[in-house]
Amino acid sequence: MPIYFRETNVTVSDEPMFVISVAARLVEMHPQTLRYYERAGLVKPKRSRGSIRLYSQRDIERLKKIARLVDDLGVNLAGVEVIINLTEKLELMQQVLNENQIQLPEAVNEGSKFGQVPQAHGNGNELVRAPVKIQVRRPRKTTRTKITKE
Repeated sequence: MPIYFRETNVTVSDEPMFVISVAARLVEMHPQTLRYYERAGLVKPKRSRGSIRLYSQRDIERLKKIARLVDDLGVNLAGVEVIINLTEKLELMQQVLNENQIQLPEAVNEGSKFGQVPQAHGNGNELVRAPVKIQVRRPRKTTRTKITKE
């Protein structure tokens, strides 16, 4: 008996359905730009059996975010990678909090805007500025050897 319907855990936004030319038109970019972003690791389209790139709706949304960061805000690709990774982690943490019905105390919600957290001692209502550590990968400096003629 042929299978007419296959139930999967893949949501509609994860279903690879757009070839590179259609995806490029949807995000108003050149197909070569999409290939470049794939090489840079910013987007990872699925591949068909014939090795054709297939983009999902989620990939399209990610490309639109990249375009906004690069074109409108002037962020370079290294910055785009950091920003997108951080926003994805924040969204995942927010989803976990929502699923477990965990709410942050009001003092943390108000203070988090300014990098502040509740003080560990005292009456608990005082806010103290917490140090924020951000790890940034920098390219290594290469040393060039000077060639002299003898």
